[in-house]
Amino acid sequence: MIKGNIRKPNGEIYRNTDDDWIWLSEKAVKAARWLGYIPFERIVDRRNPDPLIYRRPRIDPVARILVGLDIEIPDLDDAEPRPLASGFVARQPFQFVIFGEKASLSEVVQPIAEEKEADLYIPIGEISDTLIYRIAKDADEDGRPLVVFTVSDCDPSGRQMIVSIARKLQAFRDLHFPNLRFEIVPAALTVKQVRDDLNLPSTPLKESEKRADRWRAAFGIEQTEVDALLTPEALSDGVLAELVERAFDPYFDRTLEARVRAAKDKWLRAAAKAIKKEIDKESLSEAREQAAELLDALRQKIDDINDLFREAVGNVVLPEINVPEDEIDDDAPRHALVSDDQDWVEATRTLIAHKSYGGDTE
Repeated sequence: MIKGNIRKPNGEIYRNTDDDWIWLSEKAVKAARWLGYIPFERIVDRRNPDPLIYRRPRIDPVARILVGLDIEIPDLDDAEPRPLASGFVARQPFQFVIFGEKASLSEVVQPIAEEKEADLYIPIGEISDTLIYRIAKDADEDGRPLVVFTVSDCDPSGRQMIVSIARKLQAFRDLHFPNLRFEIVPAALTVKQVRDDLNLPSTPLKESEKRADRWRAAFGIEQTEVDALLTPEALSDGVLAELVERAFDPYFDRTLEARVRAAKDKWLRAAAKAIKKEIDKESLSEAREQAAELLDALRQKIDDINDLFREAVGNVVLPEINVPEDEIDDDAPRHALVSDDQDWVEATRTLIAHKSYGGDTE
């Protein structure tokens, strides 16, 4: 309970009024988190739905030989030694996040998030500090560079959301996650897409929009909501999906999945060949004969059978696992608004220009 003698920084006594509550929740608590007095995890975001996480975890390759029997008593033909390996996982070079401004975007972006193994954040309005902290923390733990694709309205508020995400990721990198690498990519809707590429319709900016004059002067358009690409006709044409897919192109290795599958098949063939060549057939034959006798006994003899087969296999040297790495063209043009390659000053100037409409940086 807050007692009546608690004073705010301006000297006024904190009272249980709506204004004081707004000050406490939106200013005092927010500042306390950024200054490190309150851990970001202590405040839970109940306003927005939980993100959908699709990224694959990193798995270290492990090779071993399976031999013997497992639980059920099979035929002896099933007891042949065979190779087994884990770690053949097609893991893209970047960790992906898709940020969508509106819940109506789920129909289009969720299938893309699943396919690309991207985390999907669709908050209500501008994303909270809590969710951005989670994005930064997950990316830091993941270890891969983070790429955030934004899908928002083409208006001052939508443009500001991109700046807010970038600025807060900068701060989290400097305050908590020094190894965080990231890029922010406006996937849709950008001024260029609305004005030049798609010739989308606009509606007048709200009279209460204080940035309206500067927006019109900078870009020569009004506002276009992303819902313009969610009409039945636009959905049928797949315009929005194509924009988001295209944004992934410089970062996504489309051949990696097939190459990893091919590498696994190649390894299995090589491992089977190594087992066949190096295994002691006489020892295996003796083990099969003893196993035939044990199979007539009770189920508790299964462990004894497996021990015999493991001893018969011996120390087979399996081939080294070589999982194909990503093949991203580093020279391919990218359209990130900011990235961790920029120093603080350069990134700040870029964000200021983006926020103040000082030329179309898209």
